[in-house]
Amino acid sequence: MRIPCPHRRFTGAPCEGAVRSTGYCDTCGRGQAATGLPSLPAAPEDHGPRGLLELPLLDPGSPAERLAAAERPVRIAMTCSAKACGTAFVPPYTAAPPPDEGHCPVCGAPYSYRPELTKDGPPLQDQYRIRGPIAHGGQGWVYLAEDTHLEDFVAVKGLLNRYAERGAAQAGEERRSLVAIRHERIVQIRDFVSTTNPDGTVSGGYIVMEDVGDRTLSALVESVRQGALTLDIEHVITYGCQILEALAHLHGMGFLYGDMKPSNVIHHLDGIKVIDLGGVRKAGSADPPPVITPWFAAPETHSGSPLTVAHDVHTVGATLAELAGWAVGDDVPGLGTSSFRLVVDRATAPDPEQRFGSADDMAGQLRGVLREIRALRGKRDQPEPSAYFTPSTELLGARLGSVPDYAHWLRRPLHSRRETPRAPALDPGRPTPTEIARRLPVPRPYPGDPQAARFGVSSYDPGQPLTQPAEGERSVEICLHNARLLLGQEDDDALARARAQVEAADAIPGPGPVRQWRLNWHWGLVALRAADVLVPDAAREERDAMLEAAHGHFAAVHRALPGEYAAKLALAYCAEQLGPARQPADGPSAYELFRAVHARNPSHVGAALGLARLALARGDRAAAVEVLDLVPDESRDHTVARVAALRIRAARLAAGERPLPDEADIDAALTALAGPVVSGDEAAWLLRTELYEWKLDAVRAAAGSPAPRRGWLRMGLPPPPVPGERAVRAELEQCYRWLARQRQRPAEYERLIDLSHAVRPQTRF
Repeated sequence: MRIPCPHRRFTGAPCEGAVRSTGYCDTCGRGQAATGLPSLPAAPEDHGPRGLLELPLLDPGSPAERLAAAERPVRIAMTCSAKACGTAFVPPYTAAPPPDEGHCPVCGAPYSYRPELTKDGPPLQDQYRIRGPIAHGGQGWVYLAEDTHLEDFVAVKGLLNRYAERGAAQAGEERRSLVAIRHERIVQIRDFVSTTNPDGTVSGGYIVMEDVGDRTLSALVESVRQGALTLDIEHVITYGCQILEALAHLHGMGFLYGDMKPSNVIHHLDGIKVIDLGGVRKAGSADPPPVITPWFAAPETHSGSPLTVAHDVHTVGATLAELAGWAVGDDVPGLGTSSFRLVVDRATAPDPEQRFGSADDMAGQLRGVLREIRALRGKRDQPEPSAYFTPSTELLGARLGSVPDYAHWLRRPLHSRRETPRAPALDPGRPTPTEIARRLPVPRPYPGDPQAARFGVSSYDPGQPLTQPAEGERSVEICLHNARLLLGQEDDDALARARAQVEAADAIPGPGPVRQWRLNWHWGLVALRAADVLVPDAAREERDAMLEAAHGHFAAVHRALPGEYAAKLALAYCAEQLGPARQPADGPSAYELFRAVHARNPSHVGAALGLARLALARGDRAAAVEVLDLVPDESRDHTVARVAALRIRAARLAAGERPLPDEADIDAALTALAGPVVSGDEAAWLLRTELYEWKLDAVRAAAGSPAPRRGWLRMGLPPPPVPGERAVRAELEQCYRWLARQRQRPAEYERLIDLSHAVRPQTRF
C-alpha cells in the first residue's frame, strides 16, 4: 500500500512522494517521522511579510558564535601563485589533496592558503585586534577583528593566498573601487592597512570594512534546507529589488559588479549588503580579467566577452532563480508566480539584447510583480504609477454600468395585446475590438527618442497629428502617435494608414529592447481594429485570426514587462473576445488576467467589469455583484460599478440555471434606486422601467403558467393575472407612459404607448 509523504515541499505545496519501506520519502528524502519543514499559515494573506519590501530582522550572531561556526579548510581549487604559471593543483600534478602550504610542483613558486593573520599576532596598525578568520571567498580570507579605537567589531579582508600575483592585483582593484563607492546596500570601507616585513618591505594589504555579519543568502538557503527558516517568494523579490538598487548605483558610477551570486549578498539586520567587490570593474575594462562564477554568469562571458550591464542583469536573474527554488510561492493564486518567472526569464535571456536594459528597469518590474503577488494573497498596498503607460481616460465595458437609452425600447418588435412581451436578457456590454484598440492605456514616449521633448511641452495636443522633422533623425514616437490617431478614425483607409505608420516606425533604426515592446503594442492595436474593419461579421475564422494576432503581440509585451498591468489588461480583453476555445492553451485565461489587475487595484473598474462579464457568462450572478461591490467609493468610475451591480441583481441573465432573480432582489434594487445611484429624473425613470420589466417576468415565472380556460379563449382574452402581477403591470405602464411623454417624434411616442398597452392590467370594461 502506498503511504503518502506527510511533509511539504519548500514551495509550500504538499510533497507528492511516497514513503519507502526504509521509512524515507522517495521524493523529498525526509523520514516519515521527521519533524519536517516549519508549518505555514492557513490564510494566504499571512504568508510573507506584512509590509511591502520588508525583510525579517535577523540577528547577525555573537562574535564567539561566528568564530566557532567558521569553516577553516579552503574549499576552492588551489592554483599556483605565479600569474605566468597558473597551474591548478589537481591530477596529474598532485595525486592527493595538496597541502594548504608549499611550492608549485611545476614552477616552484611558493603558495599558502593558510590564514595569514592570527589572534596571537600583533594588532594591525596598532588598532585592529584579530579575533580569527570567519570566512573566505574566491580571492581572500575574511577575519573578525576588534577596533580598539572605536570599540566595535570590523571585518578585515586579506588575500587567500598571500603569494598570489593575480590576487594582489585583484585586491588593489577592490580597494580602488571601495574608495569611490558609498551606498547603504553595499558594504562600507573603513580603512586600509599594510604590514611591514622584517626586511622593511611593505606587503599584505588589508581592507577594513564594516562588520555586516555572515548571513549570506547561500547560508540562508542552507538554513531553509535544514528546516530552521522559511523563505517566502516575497522575500526573494525584495532581495532582488535591493540587490538591483545596489547595482544601479554601481552602474551609475560607471562600474560593473561582475560576480553576483547568493554568497556575495549578506542579509544584514532587515536589509541586504552586497559584499566582495573584488570583481568590480570599470565598464569597458579588460584587465585584470573579470571574476565570474560560471553558474550565474551570462553565456557570452564564457567566450571571453567583456562585462556589461546585461551580464550583471543576468547574474541577478540567476541569483533570484536559485533562491526561488527554496521559497514558498505555490500558495499564490493566479498569475503571481508566473509573472515572477517571466522577470527571471527575461533577465537570463541568452541574447543580451533581450534582457532588461538597466538594473532600474528590472527593479521596476520586480516591484510590480511583488505588488501583484501580495494583492493576490489578499494584501493591500498603495498603487504605484506606471513608468511605461498612461492610464486611459475612457472606460472599457461601461455599457454594463450605464442606464439604457430610449433605443433600448424603440427597437423592440411590436406585440399583440394578448401577448405580454418578455423582457430581454441583460447585455453584459462586452467591448468591441475597435473599442479596445481605442481605449487601452497609452505607452509613454521613449525618453531617448530624438523628438521625445515634443511630447512633454504644454502645447502638445494628443488629438492632433505630428509631422516628422525636416532634418535629422526620424522619430518612432511620432509614427506611433499618428497611428493611434488614425485608429480612432472611421474612414475606410484610416486602418491602412495606421498600419503604414507602425511599419515606418519599425523601419527606423534604433535600440531594439527599449522600443520593441512599444511596436508590439501598436501592432496589437492595429490587429484589433482590423478584426472589426476588414473582416465581415460572418467570417468568424478570419476575425478570430486577427484577434489571435493581437493576442500574440500583447503577449510579447507581457513577457517584456511582466510587472505592468496594461499588458495583462490587453491580453484579458483579447482572451475574452476569443473565448476559452480559441485562446492559447499555454497562456493565462481572461479570468486570471482580469483578476491580477483587479486584485492589484480594486479601483480599476474596467477589470471589475471584465470579471463581472465572465461571471455573467457562466450564470454566476452573485460573483458578478461581489466583484463590483469591491470597487471603493473614491474610484473615478464608482457610479458605473454601482449601476452595473444594481442591474445585475435584478436582471434576466442569458446563461445559468436561474436566469431570473427572486422578486425580493428586484425590490431591493428598486429601493436602492431611490438613493443616489443615478443623477436626474430621466435616468432614474429609464432604469426603473428596466427593473420593472424584469420584475414582471419574475412574478409571472414564480407563479407559473395557469391552465387556459375555455371562456378566456372564446372571448380572446389572456389568462387573469397572478397575485401581485396587477400592481407590477400598473407600475410598468406608468414607466412606459412617462418615457413616451419625453419623446418629440410621434412614431417614438406611439411605440412606447404600444408597450404600455401590452402590459397594462386587464379590465372587464
